[in-house]
Amino acid sequence: MTGARRARRRSGWFSKNVAALASLVVTVPLAGWWTTKSDYKSWYDAEPRDAVVVADGGTSYQGAVWYAASVEENPEPKRAGAEDPLPPDTTRIRVHFRLQVDDIKTLDEPGLGGCRPHLRASDGRIWDEDILADDYQDRPNSCTGGYDDKPQSWRGQSAQYYVKPAAGKPYEIAAVFVVPKSVAAEVQPTITWATKVPEYLAFPR
Repeated sequence: MTGARRARRRSGWFSKNVAALASLVVTVPLAGWWTTKSDYKSWYDAEPRDAVVVADGGTSYQGAVWYAASVEENPEPKRAGAEDPLPPDTTRIRVHFRLQVDDIKTLDEPGLGGCRPHLRASDGRIWDEDILADDYQDRPNSCTGGYDDKPQSWRGQSAQYYVKPAAGKPYEIAAVFVVPKSVAAEVQPTITWATKVPEYLAFPR
């Protein structure tokens, strides 16, 4: 087959399929754009981004009143002699969240028990709690509290917040995190609920 005949056949093929090629030129970028847009919307809808800032006097949210949180950097373990090596250039953060319910039945309702504590840096990075840090966990880590109502379980004389919730009395829960030392002084305690996205509770430091 001569070069002229091959050129004519190629030209004929393009002329017959120009509509299909034009459709691909439009459809492929459009499909890519639509997929990207859909993925971005799914991520955006599931990303906590609207902070409900806890006020000094307390903020009502999810059936409880939330108060200021306390942050401890490099806390001592609750068990003497416990050692838990950390990755280089990281430190441990322990956060005590304080809340109160006026009706104990609230603890059995869906919502409050689904809380998830986090630490958030100013650049948007988020850390989940270290669920393996048992030796540094001195409070229950669920927003529904615990079962120990003994006075000796209180965290110091100046913070007598019951581990076992009592109606109308503040109690504390704790979460332990491992974060880079470079952000330890700035990370902000937060709590999210899957049912409340995009809102989240933010506790000023």
